[in-house]
Amino acid sequence: MTHSLRAVCCAVFLLSASLSNAAMAASLADHYPERPIRIVVPFVAGGGGDFIVRAWADKLSDTLKQPIIVDNRGGGNTVVGTDIVAKAAPDGYTLLIVSPSIATNPALIPNLPYKTPDDFAPVGLVITYAMGLGARASLPANNVQELLALARATPGKLSMATSGEGSATDMAAELFKSATGAEILVVPYRGAGQGVMDVASGHVDLLFTGMSQLRAHLDSKRIKLLATSGHLRLKSAPDTPTIAEQGFPGFESVVWWGILAPAGTPPEIVRKLNDALATSLLHPDVTTRLAVIDGEVRLSSPQEFDQFLRAELVRWGKLLKPAATPDKPAS
Repeated sequence: MTHSLRAVCCAVFLLSASLSNAAMAASLADHYPERPIRIVVPFVAGGGGDFIVRAWADKLSDTLKQPIIVDNRGGGNTVVGTDIVAKAAPDGYTLLIVSPSIATNPALIPNLPYKTPDDFAPVGLVITYAMGLGARASLPANNVQELLALARATPGKLSMATSGEGSATDMAAELFKSATGAEILVVPYRGAGQGVMDVASGHVDLLFTGMSQLRAHLDSKRIKLLATSGHLRLKSAPDTPTIAEQGFPGFESVVWWGILAPAGTPPEIVRKLNDALATSLLHPDVTTRLAVIDGEVRLSSPQEFDQFLRAELVRWGKLLKPAATPDKPAS
């Protein structure tokens, strides 16, 4: 066989294989879904990720006409559950609910067993919500400016609970410290629940967290609300100014949640999932459930979520590695 003939045969084989793969993907998408779909929540049961998924999982099940299995796989600052999905079959039957941790872990954890975003197929951003800046009831500060005055008078003495390094609450704390220059000791917990309890008990001074986790303690006056972290005031706390309103224009730190599939998931299946999410998230029952956390549906296209995720990786990478330069690596 001549060299030119061999090249032609190779090209024909590759084209045939490509067309065959495309046909298989199209066939898979035509019949999708045919069995239950698993959504991996990379957090322990009972946390924010659990609530978010369960707020619309039943409606997604109705739309796709298949059961939705919520699978909590907490551990390793979300790495355990995330890695499961990164290595799962790219067939649309294993999905991942993600929060800002997916964008902060690459800067915090060396040698991750997966690569973000390359090992994932974005399905869509689904929900965002702002947080409250809560303080123990006895703290002698009732707003951001009084808090900063107290921080200046007692540098390094104030403490702030977070839901773990790289979590949305941790990033809010770091962004607040960076924006205000306040010296505050960050105290990481394995989840929000114990941090909220320790602030309510007076063992820790401050925390950022969702309003649903603060509400009972605000009502019992064990925690007081100093500010909220979004661009606009929350519907559940219309009388509480945002941090931006209290002297720091442009400050915004919100919790966001999105859905990823394993890389290589056929685009047709990704589109089906995105369409199904749109239908389920806009159901009135879901709107009512999300009102508890001041959640807003922010469904995006897969392409928009990909761009958003890449921008978040850059944003938090800069904050978490401020000292990284060509001549001076970050410690």
